[in-house]
Amino acid sequence: MTQKQGYVTPMPKNILIDLNVILDLLLDRKGSDASRTVLELSEHDSNHLYISAHIVTTFAYLMESSNVQISQIQHHINWLIETFTVVPVDSSLLKNALKSRITDYEDAVIEQAAITCGATTIITRNVKDFKASSLPALKPEEYILGF
Repeated sequence: MTQKQGYVTPMPKNILIDLNVILDLLLDRKGSDASRTVLELSEHDSNHLYISAHIVTTFAYLMESSNVQISQIQHHINWLIETFTVVPVDSSLLKNALKSRITDYEDAVIEQAAITCGATTIITRNVKDFKASSLPALKPEEYILGF
């Protein structure tokens, strides 16, 4: 008699999302379909999507600079906070970013936020900027091919 194999629950995947992937969706840029697919992963229990806290303020700044109405900006910020787990950026994270092999400081902060939340992957449009990252960085299209 053969033993019946039990159902195996997939391990949760922690994924840090870069702002450029979110902007793909909100601005309907080229590649927005792949970015949408990645962002929809949050609807699956086995995926946890994170953003760095500084992404929220950078997003607000970009929207204000584009003369978007404050009510729309607030709506989008609320969506960010409700959709993603926000990784706090504190002095320890900022100091660790200074030690990163990534030369662009803002990208080093993203890498450190990913490490802080236990992410296995960073999803970004700027993979070339993360070549020195201690975590893999993939474009949305690359990530969904392996999903």
